[in-house]
Amino acid sequence: MLEQQASQIAREEMNSGSNCCQSVLVAAGKVWNMPVGDDILAAAKMFGGGMGSGCTCGALAGMVMAAGIREQYCQHPRGSQLVQDLHDQFKEEFGATCCRVIKKKRSVIEKIGNKACVELTGKTAALLVRQWEGIDDGAETASVNYHTHAK
Repeated sequence: MLEQQASQIAREEMNSGSNCCQSVLVAAGKVWNMPVGDDILAAAKMFGGGMGSGCTCGALAGMVMAAGIREQYCQHPRGSQLVQDLHDQFKEEFGATCCRVIKKKRSVIEKIGNKACVELTGKTAALLVRQWEGIDDGAETASVNYHTHAK
């Protein structure tokens, strides 16, 4: 259920003008009641389009950033191994981690507009959420701890 919700939110964010990195972060923030402030979204803006140069996919960068924020409130049993697992699962799902390479593999139809990026971003948000299935969601803790950190 949360996977579908995250995917939907990420796709809506992309369609509203956010980039792939920002969209994954917003989706994670909403489904987990997790703080994703304006400063984080401003930083994430620079990761869109493979950091503007076609390198690391912004959706992957957003997924890793969101995982780092999530770890503050709900530790994952895989700890630091989680980042490598996220990277590897992304690569397995999309065939590469480089924006330029992913885009080259698309059909002519998929290259029109940004529909393929919207779908990839939605799937990436779902992939992220899937990693925490069965682990305490910590949503209430996130809100309480965030306000403690903000002071």
